[in-house]
Amino acid sequence: MAVADSNFRPATGGPNAETLATDMPEAWILMRQSCDSDSLKRVVVSSPSFLIGRHPSSHLTVADPTVSGRHAELVLVNQDLFIRDLNSTNGTLLNGRRIQNLTGLKNGDVIHIGSVMFTLHRAAEFGSTATVTADVSAEAIAQLQFDKLLKRPGLRPFFQPIVRLDDHSRIGFEVLSRSFLVGLETPERMFKVAAQRTSEAELSSVCRSEGLRVGEALGLDMKFYLNTHPVELQDFQLIKSLANLRREYPQAQIVIEVHEAAVASIAYLSELKAAVADLGMELAYDDFGSGQARLKELFDVPPDVLKFDLKFINGLTFASVQQKNTIQSLLRLVRDLNVAPLAEGVETAEEAAICHELGFELAQGYLFGRAEPVSHWTADDKTK
Repeated sequence: MAVADSNFRPATGGPNAETLATDMPEAWILMRQSCDSDSLKRVVVSSPSFLIGRHPSSHLTVADPTVSGRHAELVLVNQDLFIRDLNSTNGTLLNGRRIQNLTGLKNGDVIHIGSVMFTLHRAAEFGSTATVTADVSAEAIAQLQFDKLLKRPGLRPFFQPIVRLDDHSRIGFEVLSRSFLVGLETPERMFKVAAQRTSEAELSSVCRSEGLRVGEALGLDMKFYLNTHPVELQDFQLIKSLANLRREYPQAQIVIEVHEAAVASIAYLSELKAAVADLGMELAYDDFGSGQARLKELFDVPPDVLKFDLKFINGLTFASVQQKNTIQSLLRLVRDLNVAPLAEGVETAEEAAICHELGFELAQGYLFGRAEPVSHWTADDKTK
């Protein structure tokens, strides 16, 4: 049964009240975290027409200022559940998208009634382990603000330097996206909401474009290492996105980073490399060695740059002669393919010296600088 509190309670009356409870199977359950504790509040959708709103006559009364008197309706047809907005002031969102018409629901959907978030569960699949996001209000705010990311004002690109190991001269920056928006500050949070909206590719494209826009202040002689999302590697939308990026920034030196483990086929990887080259860009494989090192892709479609995961670098100071010889042999092979090896996660001068001795050409890591806003690096350049 539902647990009532001052902000969240099922009504005892309301439309079709005679259909509530006993003679209907518990097919669907709405969950919301209590505002004043870590406990979960559970409400059974127990009427064919289940009204949600601030008015006391609703089947589920939600006393929140963002919720309209008659806000939304859940419609139960046999065991299938649908939702529609009742011309509410602040709208009804399903998995982050505002609904306009009667829309079907499924197990695990996230529903926002105004800024109040619920998760939906089928009773048959519902268990004691079901949870919702701990910070409901922050999640709701993140959902409501997500569109601002795609319009760019909420994005804040950060730049981490990439250097040559022979002289530590700076040759470029990896662009890493952050946000000013509450609940969307980190890439993990941004792309979590993007995944709920199936907007990962769109957000990734905007991050690249905004990174170059802001990065122009660092000069045309810098290379910009731009990330991709695994979802983009499932079809040819990435190539179209990169073509648009080149038209937008015709003079920028661009290196596109992909995780080769996310690529479905050698054929796609080959087409991607050719397209990147045609656009005057370079290709980098990221996090090489973080899991299974896929040497076949490396031999069949060698990139321009191979970024060795920090697992290769951490502990180099204490590595055995045999371990160092193995890495050196791998680096020799990589360089024979005309691929520039880059060491990620270099934190000490001793690690940098060993990486250079073993054959790494490029490096990035805290020794050379953390990811910082563009103003940090432009100010740094002025002091030289």
